[in-house]
Amino acid sequence: MLKRTFLISFTFCCLAGSVFSQKKNMKERSLSSADSIAVRNSFFSGLREKTSGRIDEAERSFKRTVELDSANGAAFYELSNIYRIKQQIGLAEQYAVKAVAANPDNKWFLLLLADIYKQAQKLDKLPEVYDRLTKLEPDVNDYLHDKANALILLGRTKEAEPIYAEIESAFGPSPELETLKQRLLVNDPDPDKAISVLEDLISKNPADIRNYLALTELYLKTGSKEKALNRLKEANKVEPKNPYVILLMADVYRSEGKDSEAFKELKKVVADDVLDFDVKAQIIFSYFPKLKNAASLSEATELALLATRRHSKEPQAFAIYGDLLAQSKDLKGAREAYKHALSINDKEIRIWEQLLEIETSMGEFETVLEDGEKALTLFKGRSSLYFFTGIAYAQLENHEKAIERFSQAVNLDTENAVYQSQVQASLANSLNSIKKFKEADAAFDKALALDPVNAYALNNYAYYLSLRKEHLEKAAKMSSQANELDPENASFQDTYAWVLFQQKKYNDARIWIEKAIKNNGSSGIQFEHFGDILFHLKETEQALENWTKARTLGVKSEILDKKINEKKYFE
Repeated sequence: MLKRTFLISFTFCCLAGSVFSQKKNMKERSLSSADSIAVRNSFFSGLREKTSGRIDEAERSFKRTVELDSANGAAFYELSNIYRIKQQIGLAEQYAVKAVAANPDNKWFLLLLADIYKQAQKLDKLPEVYDRLTKLEPDVNDYLHDKANALILLGRTKEAEPIYAEIESAFGPSPELETLKQRLLVNDPDPDKAISVLEDLISKNPADIRNYLALTELYLKTGSKEKALNRLKEANKVEPKNPYVILLMADVYRSEGKDSEAFKELKKVVADDVLDFDVKAQIIFSYFPKLKNAASLSEATELALLATRRHSKEPQAFAIYGDLLAQSKDLKGAREAYKHALSINDKEIRIWEQLLEIETSMGEFETVLEDGEKALTLFKGRSSLYFFTGIAYAQLENHEKAIERFSQAVNLDTENAVYQSQVQASLANSLNSIKKFKEADAAFDKALALDPVNAYALNNYAYYLSLRKEHLEKAAKMSSQANELDPENASFQDTYAWVLFQQKKYNDARIWIEKAIKNNGSSGIQFEHFGDILFHLKETEQALENWTKARTLGVKSEILDKKINEKKYFE
């Protein structure tokens, strides 16, 4: 782990070298002098943007580079890394393959390709990559280890055996090699024979924990859970704080339905300082698929809290803790966790986005602006930051500034249609608020072209049209569709009631406003609308009761006061 991290830190130097080495071959690719300069400029522009955290701009620069120079391995390498960060593994693999094809003897490109194959679970492609790496660096035994491990995972144990013999012959015996040999035993097609060998090894050397772990895996494979647990308990006496022993014990307890015992073991591991944080994070992540279960959420949150105490300088520990607190609806706690994470490292864009989402949910729009504008000084090319600050400006009635922010968000992250639809709908709301109705309608139309089932856009567009008494048939259709998409949303039901009211379909409007009030009895606007509908149904006293209730619930307007005082409907 340390070695790989160290190697990656030299990537910039390696790539810079590869760019200049490619310069020698430019004539062969028939690049003009101007093209050569353009290639160099676009590549280094991409590196600068990547270093500054502007990933989308970096992607565009590297794509420009390969458009100009279709054999630029360094640019393919950078694009592969970008897509790996974005979890677009198919594209990451495609560009890594192109990087290797452009520079077959570049070990960095081969290492990246190997990592992507692991992530994509294409283990059958790994042996060939490690063979090529071994030819490049025959003195590095890691490649042989990795090849043997891939073969074992593929079930080709017989092919792995001579590799371990080769490693021992070339580099001598080592504890790591002994551990790997045990992997062969665990994957032996004859488990009884392997069990016998491991039992014998334990009797000869009871202090070697590796034999207990390998034997436990074999017992678990053969369904002998009790024997596995007994061996683990013996191992625990030999090394009471060995995290791998404890993790396996937790797995055995879980498989037997003894969740409380498993949790006790996991707490020991997370509270201890032996394992890296990344391993502990994976333990916590294992709970995520079942967070709807209250007990699982509680356990995961407790483990995350322990992780923050043991790894107080690790921003991701606090980010994960914040995620779990948010899941528990503890928004204040989540906000503090995210802020603490950013106080350690403010270059984590995902944490900024989580923080702004939480603050938006809490309705703390002044704080959203403060934090959002700060984040934008660090990540100028991140669409989501413009979107969140736009929402805050809109909620604070600064619609001109909101329109500016939404317009900036629209020009970024253009490939995500659903997200772009939300941005366009928000832009439309602010345009409508300053009475730019033509532009607002155009933005709503764009939102629905991008995502025809954007219920938020359908509802708001319908409501604004109903207020203007324009295109009421279109408004009714959109509002009806929004209610089909979200049938329990009181706001959507209220909108449909109001569209029907404007169409003078008062009986239908009454049905829908009653649904809205049933789902949300605290909205003064809905009671005012109910009063308006009742008045047109000639139920004046009931209309007056609902207008009065609307005022009690906080609706303040001269029109409402006039309705109550004169017991008549006014627009």
